[in-house]
Amino acid sequence: MKRYTKVLVPLFAISEMIAIAFAAYIAMYIRQGLGSPSIMVPETILFISVALWPLLGSVTGYYKDIRTRKFFRSFVHLTIQWYVISFILLAYLMLAKMDVSRLSFSLFLILGYVLLIISGRIRHQFLMKIRTRGMNQRTIGFFGYENQHSIFNLWLHDNPSFGFQLRYFININVAETLESSVKELEQLLSGHHFEEILVGNFEKRRDLLTNIVDVAEEYGCRVRIVQEIEDVYTRQLDLHQFGPFQVFSVREEPLSHIPAKIFKRTFDVVFSSLILLTIYWWIHVIVCVMIKFSSKGPIFFKQKRIGKNGIEFYCYKFRTMEMNGSTCEGKGDITKQADPRITPSGAFLRKTNIDELPQFINVLLGDMSVIGPRPHMLEEDYKVAEVLKKYRIRRFVRPGISGWAQVNGYRGGTENMGLMQKRVDHDIDYIESWTPWLDIKIIYYTILQMLTFRTGAH
Repeated sequence: MKRYTKVLVPLFAISEMIAIAFAAYIAMYIRQGLGSPSIMVPETILFISVALWPLLGSVTGYYKDIRTRKFFRSFVHLTIQWYVISFILLAYLMLAKMDVSRLSFSLFLILGYVLLIISGRIRHQFLMKIRTRGMNQRTIGFFGYENQHSIFNLWLHDNPSFGFQLRYFININVAETLESSVKELEQLLSGHHFEEILVGNFEKRRDLLTNIVDVAEEYGCRVRIVQEIEDVYTRQLDLHQFGPFQVFSVREEPLSHIPAKIFKRTFDVVFSSLILLTIYWWIHVIVCVMIKFSSKGPIFFKQKRIGKNGIEFYCYKFRTMEMNGSTCEGKGDITKQADPRITPSGAFLRKTNIDELPQFINVLLGDMSVIGPRPHMLEEDYKVAEVLKKYRIRRFVRPGISGWAQVNGYRGGTENMGLMQKRVDHDIDYIESWTPWLDIKIIYYTILQMLTFRTGAH
């Protein structure tokens, strides 16, 4: 998954941008062949279309790793996206009153569309091929009856290109009791990593669902439930196709919906860019001087943290402590109240949260969000995950520079597990209750705490 996001998606986007640019040059040569003067598509039009394609694709989920999506759906998505760009280009031409050859412009739009279809088809075939060979896989466990497991397993066998790997099956037919099957699930998850658990339809399922979900989410697994009898549940379900079944997800996550993802990611990029361009650069100069006069060592401190879906990333901060045993691999002593390792300048940076400013770079890189659960270093994260209930649910979203728990006073070290549980509860509440206004509210309170030196950091 990490390789898909960090390597393949940029390559796909670049190849399609090249295809759009190539369409402009082909249009020019075709026009030359018709005996017309050599007139290229205006550079402004070419720049707008090339820049808009990956941007629009990113925010609309065109590059999202939807494994059950066949090429026809990608084709429809591609068509709508190119239509939107064409409409924007036409609107720009009319507003700017540019004198552009209709033939050249029409050829560009047609050829661009054709080359994008070809590029999209190649991308789809490439992903199918590498998944068929066992790469770019997503691991799943199945909980239910043998007959539904067989149906799902047969579908996986017939569709290896979707990249799902069924690693374990808990057959409730052979379990001594239904409760013992839940214990088997817990033992399984404690020793193996699964990204999702698929729960089949079986008798007395309602009696077990709460326990199944609790166990699965305790280990950071999303839960999908096969829906066969529509009148079993009274609430409106958000059903979607998952292989041979209609399923629904247990936990409501506003940020799992594309419009919400579009808004949050766009907001993250715009807000972070503004901070880096208007505030960060001159604060960086001042902080560099403060750190150099305060202690020996580098300006920045980077350390591995746990991000979305448990993926590790390097988190950047201004260094606030003397060089010590903490490593960039996420190991070391947890910072304590009045920690002697904190430098004089570091105490001020921590008190004002200025030490976190470099994390806006992490936001632009896509590792973090402006608002979300605060990431912990690896050793600390693994330790707390074994103790606290539902801790791994925090990994369903990108970690943030600030969060709902932090503005409510739950921040600092993780020595007190009671306070840490309240922090986790606030993080889960944020994941389930997210709105754009909640992010803005948290930003407001974060700035207020910084200005009044009431961040509670140590």
